[in-house]
Amino acid sequence: MLIATERAEETALTIHDYGLVGYRRVLEQQYELRDKRRWGKIANTILMAEHPPVITLGARQSANKLLANRSVLAQKQIDVVDIRRGGGATAHNPGQVVFYPILHLGDIGLGISEYIRELEALGIELLEQLGVKSKRREGFPGLWVGEKKIASIGVRISKSVTYHGMAINIQNDLKIFDLLVPCGLDGVEMTSALKETGNRYSMNQVKEKLSQLLIRHFSAATEPKTAKRFSGSGLPPWLKRPLPTGETYERTNKVLSSLGLETICTNANCPNRGECWSRGTATVLILGNVCTRNCKFCSVASGKPKPPDPTEPVRLAEMAMQLGLKYLVITSVDRDDLPDGGAGHFRDCINKVRQPCPNTRFEILTPDFRGCQATAIKILRDALPFVFAHNVETVPSLYPIARAVGSYQRSLNLLKMAKEGYDNIQTKSSIMLGLGETGAEVEEVLRDLRNVGCDRITIGQYLQPSKNSLEVAEYISPARFDWWKQKAIGLGFSWVMCSPFARSSYFAEQENTF
Repeated sequence: MLIATERAEETALTIHDYGLVGYRRVLEQQYELRDKRRWGKIANTILMAEHPPVITLGARQSANKLLANRSVLAQKQIDVVDIRRGGGATAHNPGQVVFYPILHLGDIGLGISEYIRELEALGIELLEQLGVKSKRREGFPGLWVGEKKIASIGVRISKSVTYHGMAINIQNDLKIFDLLVPCGLDGVEMTSALKETGNRYSMNQVKEKLSQLLIRHFSAATEPKTAKRFSGSGLPPWLKRPLPTGETYERTNKVLSSLGLETICTNANCPNRGECWSRGTATVLILGNVCTRNCKFCSVASGKPKPPDPTEPVRLAEMAMQLGLKYLVITSVDRDDLPDGGAGHFRDCINKVRQPCPNTRFEILTPDFRGCQATAIKILRDALPFVFAHNVETVPSLYPIARAVGSYQRSLNLLKMAKEGYDNIQTKSSIMLGLGETGAEVEEVLRDLRNVGCDRITIGQYLQPSKNSLEVAEYISPARFDWWKQKAIGLGFSWVMCSPFARSSYFAEQENTF
């Protein structure tokens, strides 16, 4: 009998809480729902339960190690059930929460290994809410607290539909595990949230927390999870780019070289250089190619830069004329050595280009002007109009490793000052995905940007630009980028560029992107 049913139409996910119920009954229900899900007769469904004492044996016979014969187990009123899920022997009893997802993996954009990792991620979050720090262990599905196991995973997938699932020890009697070798791993000790914290829990509250996590991780209305964890085995197919070539590419290259101009395209090893230069566009890098900072996501050289070159604005104007630029993006390295952070040089470059090219439109991608934001905003007012861009780059939690000298709040403050300090301008920012951020963190950044009036957003895949840069933590699929684009549009951004190859100046000249 169903104890409770939670149905959220907007999530296309049904969750049933069976309460305390015999294992065999839930197993039969899984088979029935699995077949219905194959034929599309039901939505994605998840069953939650606690079970009377039972030992289940998996498909891997070598991992099915009982330490008591079945007659002894029967005397102890412990059922033994042979099933065909992955893994080996495990046990269930009251105080352990078990959930069985009946999901079509195509709906949530997951492969089998990604699905296992998603189960683990969900379990880590639940246990953290209960005060337990758990972790994965390479090659051993489930969750661990030190050398002790706290959660087990055994799944089976048939025609892309999942069944069986995950068991997490909350406050169950761990003595049942003395009757078997858990998952066939000799010497493994089992633990529980109760044993780790000394706290007892309301199982109903635990299930409520679990329900929310299940909706967030497996609802079709939430962010698709399709991704490829970095393994060092090369780029996924959607991140392959053809070699740069063509007459326009060669002409752009020749003009830039002849005028001695730097670009972020080359200094940051941008994957879009071939495409952009073949369209006759490039993002110029002013104030030299040596940065006063050393951000770990960037390949631009770090050190002591030279003073600003007074001839650079003139050379920039000559480039704009030769290439007939209608839209020019200007960026710079961080120049913490300059009293105005380089703002005066930005102004001079724009005004010099405007003399021969009055119809050229501008976008400036600035540093954060640490210690001189108000001064920089005032100086740049003399070069309006332009799109004012400044990149937050990543989520706040990753700043210490990716952008140690930067400040997330400082970046937000700069964008707010620009929006409030200039009339009728568009402000813009950019964030990279694939450094290890969570979806919730990305959404928080998008909301923060909208709260300071940011109009435009670029969301792209982080790619390691040099061997000394941070490694990629995750490759984000095109489908997931499509999802983030719709999320950004829904939050009110007026211009959204969101794709694996999107960079802050990629197709910046477009009036809109949707």
